[in-house]
Amino acid sequence: MKKKLALLLAGMMALSSLTACGSGASTGSAQENSAQEETQASSEETASESEGETAAEADAADYSGTLEVWSWTTDPEYQIEAFEKAYPGVKVNFTLIGTDYDTKMQTIVDNRTEGPDVFYADVKTVKNYIESDAWENLSADPYNADTSDLEDYTVTLASDDEGNLRAMTYQATPGGFWYKRDLAQKYLGTDDPDEISEMLSTMDGVLEVAETIKTQSGGATHMFASYKDIWQFANYGMRTTPWVQDGKFQMDEYVSEFFDVAKLIRDNGYDAKIDTWSEAWYASCADDSVFGYVEPTWGLQYVIMTGAPESEGNWGIASMPAAYFNGGSYLGIYQESQNKDLAWLYVNFVCNNDEFLTQYAQDKGDYTGKKSVNAAIAESGYEESWCAGQNTFEFFSSQMDKINTSLVTKYDDTIGNLLLNNVDLYLNGQLDKETAIQQFKDDVASNYRRLDVE
Repeated sequence: MKKKLALLLAGMMALSSLTACGSGASTGSAQENSAQEETQASSEETASESEGETAAEADAADYSGTLEVWSWTTDPEYQIEAFEKAYPGVKVNFTLIGTDYDTKMQTIVDNRTEGPDVFYADVKTVKNYIESDAWENLSADPYNADTSDLEDYTVTLASDDEGNLRAMTYQATPGGFWYKRDLAQKYLGTDDPDEISEMLSTMDGVLEVAETIKTQSGGATHMFASYKDIWQFANYGMRTTPWVQDGKFQMDEYVSEFFDVAKLIRDNGYDAKIDTWSEAWYASCADDSVFGYVEPTWGLQYVIMTGAPESEGNWGIASMPAAYFNGGSYLGIYQESQNKDLAWLYVNFVCNNDEFLTQYAQDKGDYTGKKSVNAAIAESGYEESWCAGQNTFEFFSSQMDKINTSLVTKYDDTIGNLLLNNVDLYLNGQLDKETAIQQFKDDVASNYRRLDVE
């Protein structure tokens, strides 16, 4: 991380230290004060500073006990280390659960059996846990969570129908198009993020760039790894109607258009036909077969750095025809927890502590869930070394106000997968478009028998 961010962190830590220590007594000029006054003032100042430091340490020492935290991701390991350093009297037992995490957690929640004090949820399951009344109401006493400085869409996603906050997050996840700068320069004549963003500002523009790359590379480089990249931003960026409203399934008008766009991409060789999260997908980050990837903030850390660890400096990120977000981890206090005071201490620290979140951004390069922290980093002149010095925090900040969370429902992940399954059948020639769309509706009806599907 660059010097400016390090200085910003140091400044925030210094401010925190000053706040903890208090102002102390002013001694004035040595020439203007008597020896007695100078001695007395000096003693008072020393005592004040000592008392302030002791008070800060005592505040942390007031907390002791053991906390149980569960998640399906290893992200909490970093957070727990920082938390235990800040509160040495609290021991956090972390349980990492595999692919059956949500099945296990939902069973525990539904039966109100013993479980963790704090548990994490991916954005796709947050609404499930909220509707199951799994988490404490953080808007009520004794928590009274202040959401004024949290990124707005994360608050909306983590709130119930009455507007009560049920969970919090340490990250906001707006996205863009991560592209390889050497290929952009070679085939498009520029690697400048602003110029690439202008090229990709419309869907027609996206397809024109895809054709140019195909032509200029002789078919060796594809715009996307898979046509499904388009769905990454179209899911919450191009749709305008929630999948389900008042118990009724609604098929957005964009769905038909997505079938057409997907076929155009496949028929013209604009995608490399690589499955997301496969070994080939990661490997394509390190070669010239794929130009770029539609991924959110964490795409840099978990996709690019993982798949192409030697490619630092060769990436840029540009905007797409519509702003979008994808993923994100949320954590809340389990209603059956017997350690709710410690649980709140942990949740609030991970999601709302300026010093921790600034350090998190420095160490991980991830965009945080707090407005003031993100703004301070963006305005500090942040330079991401993996993106040739591009201010990625400034870029992500420019996308935040465009994100539409009114589309989010607890059905999104399952219905989205059912849609893509039928698009696959259409692209492979197994079904025509009309039949594939009808089968998509039938699949939704089979999976959700209580929904009204026409």
